Amino acid sequence: MLERTAGCLESGSLRRLLPIPKKSLKSRRTLHSSFWHHGAGDIELSPLWAALVRATEPVDQQNDVVQKTSTSHSAMLLDFLYPAGTINFLRMYSGWGVDRQDGRWGRGGLGKLGYRQYTSIAKDTSSTEQTTKEEVMQDREPDTKDGTLQTLYEKMGLTKSYDYEEAWRQYMLLDGVDQLLLRMPLMEYLSKSDRVVDAERITELFEMVKERRRAPVVYRVTIRAHLKLRNLADAMELQKAAFEALKTPAGSAELLAHFMQNSSWWRAFSLWTEFQARDRECHFGQYDLFELVVNMPNLGYQAIDLAEYVSRKIRNTSPDSTEGNSELVEFASTVIRRTLNTLGAFNPSSFSTLLDFLRLWQVDEPLVYEEAIETLLSLNQTKMAVKCYRLARQGRGASLSKPVLHKVLKVLCDHHSILGMQQVLDDFFKVHSRPTTWAYKLCMREFASQGDATTVHALFEQFISRREQKLGRPVEGRNSSFQSTLHSADEIAPLLHVHAKRGEVSKVVSIFNQIEKMYNLQPTIMCWNILLNAYGKVQDTSSAYECFEKLLESPNTRPDDYTFGTMMGICASRGDLERTIELYMLADELKIQKSEAMIDSLVSAYISEGDLQKAEQLCEDAVNLDLKGSRTRTRMWNYLLVAYAVRRDLTNINRVLQRMAEADINYDEYTYSALMQALCMVKQPNKAYDILREVMVEAGVQATAFHYAVIMGGFLTTGESRKVFAVQNRMRRRNIRATTSTKLMSFRAQIAEDQALLDEGSEVEIFHRAKQMFQEVIASVDPQDVSQGPRKGHGRLAIDVAHTSTFYSYIMFVLGQHEEFETVDKLFEEFKRTVPESKRDSPPIPVLSALMSAKLQGRNFQAVEECWKLILDQAMEEGRTRPLPAKVLGNALPESDRSRLSMNVAQNDQTEKVIPAHHLELADSLVVYLRALAIQNKIQLMTETVRDVLDRGFVLDAHTWNKYVQFLARKHAYDLAFRICEEKLMPGWTGWARIRWQLPVRNRLPIELRRSRQWPTHLRPMYYTMLYLAREYIELQDSAAESPAREYALSDLERDFPKTVDAIKTMPRSDDEEERHILRGRT
Repeated sequence: MLERTAGCLESGSLRRLLPIPKKSLKSRRTLHSSFWHHGAGDIELSPLWAALVRATEPVDQQNDVVQKTSTSHSAMLLDFLYPAGTINFLRMYSGWGVDRQDGRWGRGGLGKLGYRQYTSIAKDTSSTEQTTKEEVMQDREPDTKDGTLQTLYEKMGLTKSYDYEEAWRQYMLLDGVDQLLLRMPLMEYLSKSDRVVDAERITELFEMVKERRRAPVVYRVTIRAHLKLRNLADAMELQKAAFEALKTPAGSAELLAHFMQNSSWWRAFSLWTEFQARDRECHFGQYDLFELVVNMPNLGYQAIDLAEYVSRKIRNTSPDSTEGNSELVEFASTVIRRTLNTLGAFNPSSFSTLLDFLRLWQVDEPLVYEEAIETLLSLNQTKMAVKCYRLARQGRGASLSKPVLHKVLKVLCDHHSILGMQQVLDDFFKVHSRPTTWAYKLCMREFASQGDATTVHALFEQFISRREQKLGRPVEGRNSSFQSTLHSADEIAPLLHVHAKRGEVSKVVSIFNQIEKMYNLQPTIMCWNILLNAYGKVQDTSSAYECFEKLLESPNTRPDDYTFGTMMGICASRGDLERTIELYMLADELKIQKSEAMIDSLVSAYISEGDLQKAEQLCEDAVNLDLKGSRTRTRMWNYLLVAYAVRRDLTNINRVLQRMAEADINYDEYTYSALMQALCMVKQPNKAYDILREVMVEAGVQATAFHYAVIMGGFLTTGESRKVFAVQNRMRRRNIRATTSTKLMSFRAQIAEDQALLDEGSEVEIFHRAKQMFQEVIASVDPQDVSQGPRKGHGRLAIDVAHTSTFYSYIMFVLGQHEEFETVDKLFEEFKRTVPESKRDSPPIPVLSALMSAKLQGRNFQAVEECWKLILDQAMEEGRTRPLPAKVLGNALPESDRSRLSMNVAQNDQTEKVIPAHHLELADSLVVYLRALAIQNKIQLMTETVRDVLDRGFVLDAHTWNKYVQFLARKHAYDLAFRICEEKLMPGWTGWARIRWQLPVRNRLPIELRRSRQWPTHLRPMYYTMLYLAREYIELQDSAAESPAREYALSDLERDFPKTVDAIKTMPRSDDEEERHILRGRT
């Protein structure tokens, strides 16, 4: 009794409690098939009982298109044959049979309840005749081909692949011949169903098929049906029968998937072992035993369970009896490898765990890693692919094939991983004796883009040597073998590119000339484009024009879209909109396909011109244009974001970001840097820092040194110099190479931190500390640092002088303020030795301005005058327009445009104008020069200088105008001072802030106005300007009582300059020390 009770608690053991017939009554042919759908149940059962029967069916079965179901296996219709207790018992344990999805069926017990286990005594002549006809056909026509699924669809008029009930109904209405024809197609059709009733129908149809007509697909779908019915023993027996009859592993894949799903590891291993033995005997060919296993939704977790099972088995086995474990490990490793290669089963954690098991069992062969890397790369899991590659180098998979190494190298180059590229090259040398030509070219191109000239030249030498060895030529005769060694001048392009990236234009020109003289090759368009780019980086526009003209005249080479993109970029970087448009028109005349780089240059040029509306319209138009290039359109939108960021316009930045999302424009690292720059401009560097630490990490965007430089600059602006060092430490921890921009920000932060020492220490301490910091930074500067992407703090300086100019100008200014004039002179001479020889006579304006400030501090007015002349000439040279050669445009433009072109060139030669992008070039230097003139009381020369600067096309910013007015007021040129203030500054006057604060209502200025006031060209009077003018006004009032002339002058001021006078009269007094000094005439 206890044994039977325990049996009830076991899964699928209900059949133990039911009597099993000794012999299955399989001869159902004595009953005609029409008996099972004669409809007696519908006649005898009440509508209420029919509704109850439908309620027991699954939802998907109730919602079938055809509601009328077959009654051939519905035991509900014969429930009156069973006692009430038996009915309740069966419902409790089986859910009434046919549609229970989770019940476990026994081999001859409950699983057969849906079948009729008796033979009707009623005789039907037509039934017997029909059955006899079927058997005769099967006996006499053994070669008759069964129908296909297509025949089934056509015969039954099926339109869906899941209309199982309708297919069965149609089948039951057919005669015996048609049933025989469609029996196996129907089994295959029903095999796609998840319903248990369809599985039972398949098993019934299988028994109707003669053994000699049972094809592999019949065994397969029947085994699947038995597994669905939980009849595992029947399925296994049928699988063995299929092999014995047909020598085919039909159903093996289904059984293995079942074992894997139910964690029956030993049965799965036994099946796999048996399959391997039979495969060696019968050669199953393309049969895939894991066909269904790889489609399991939980394959990864099941594979881990299997691996843990095998590991436990190995641990529990004594060392003397480990022979059986090898096959088990082989089976588990096969499953794991199939799992690793299955895209749908990928999970980062399970992937790494499974790979660790293979390494633990020491079966991680190179092919394992190759397959894993291929899978990861196909899933775009580049980081895990690189991690897998490095695991292979540590384990048994170090000898990877060339194609896999190529793919890994491509990923590492895309992520600019220097260490990774070196590792791949090492593997090429170790495993394949030398890198491939493709690997050499890819590495040279990547190292060139990073400005690593040493590595590029070393790789190029290796590349040449290996090719010569391959051709069997001596290395000593290299000069004579270059012509046949190099296939194209493009192979020399990395040498040109790396020096162009570093701003070493002289080396670029030298290598370019060697292409014909030394290598006996013709420069390709790629070489020409790199040469043009090199001239553009050092702002040698004239040489770029000459090179472009030679390219147009070359009979062998034709410019492409990259050529025009480069030339337009050179002009756009100078802010020369007219030249940029002319080049764009020239490209159109020459039928050059438009590229993204060309539109990027146009957008940049319009932004430099100040026309943001036109720039944004170009970006909108480019969304729908068919442009050649990366097809991301991101760079031009980034230009627009930076333009709004500089203007502190957060509203338009948000609008542009939303528009980018709507237009499906992807954000890149520079999109985030633009947003960070905008936040730093409005003095919110902490929020910008959050973007770097959190938002970019979530977006999967890698931070660069430029992002850190933006954050460091933001903290410098808000006076939080200590946070600059925290940002610098974070960058070091992440192994991000420092650039001149980050070094400059750190240098300025260090100066700010040591300001107390510089102010309070002795002259020796001042010199020693400043010189030490400067020398440390200069010693660490590498030309490779300058080549790393965009720069911060360098302005529009050329790349070959930018990194030294920024540091020298800053330290010269600091030391000049502390009267270290000799040191400043020495630094200036040292600076000229660091720049190219061609630029020593024309130093950059920031360096000259710092030198002029030091000379003014030492009251060396003659040197100040000389510096000013150099600055003025340099500004005119950099800011003047540079028309394209007439020969270039004349040969390309139509006849109607040539006359207009010649007139424009003549006009440009007569009147030079400054490009709008350079309008503010003299603003800072002019303040220093005006202060020198004011100290010398040269008021007339001061006014003439300002007039000359304005006539040349330059513009004064708000700071320069205010200083100019202050100098005039301090020298008692009150009439001119009041006039300039009234005309230039007072239109932007918004009243005194202290008066607004005292009003009873909130009267804050609009945020747009407050932000626009930060723009240099937004003119308004400053507080100190009004103080100096107020002092002149007070002096006039005091002297007006004694001098009629002064009284007339006072009345003229009040009449001609009412806004300025009213501002003076309403000015609130703070009565601080500086205010008292100014109003009392002490400064």
